[in-house]
Amino acid sequence: MTFTHYVINETLRLGNFLPGIFRRTIADIPVDGYTIPKGWILLIIPAVHHLDPNTYEDPLAFNPWRWKNIGRNTMAKKFIPFGGGNRACAGAEFSRVLVAVFLHVWLAKYRLTKIKGGNVARRPLLMFKNGFYVKVSEK
Repeated sequence: MTFTHYVINETLRLGNFLPGIFRRTIADIPVDGYTIPKGWILLIIPAVHHLDPNTYEDPLAFNPWRWKNIGRNTMAKKFIPFGGGNRACAGAEFSRVLVAVFLHVWLAKYRLTKIKGGNVARRPLLMFKNGFYVKVSEK
């Protein structure tokens, strides 16, 4: 993977727009002494996986280099910005290409200057308390 891939993955990990994924259980699932019965509907919240300190060191920090050492098993089970398994988003790869092109143009042609705001809040999506204002100017 290239540094661009690392940045895109880290951006998706921290700022995932997907609030939750519904799935129906296909078998009884034992969890900590309880059983989730077959046929129940589960709500999976990607932010829970993406901000897990057992998986990602300092999970609230933006660190694209963390992806250099993350294995495929972790990515398959703990990184689900577009859902997962047989029901993953069909447009996932297109979205990654779109983000890569957007970032390239944005960073190559424009400069951002913070004006005010930027206090991060998670509910569970990434948001900014009182907004985040920037001045955009051409380089």
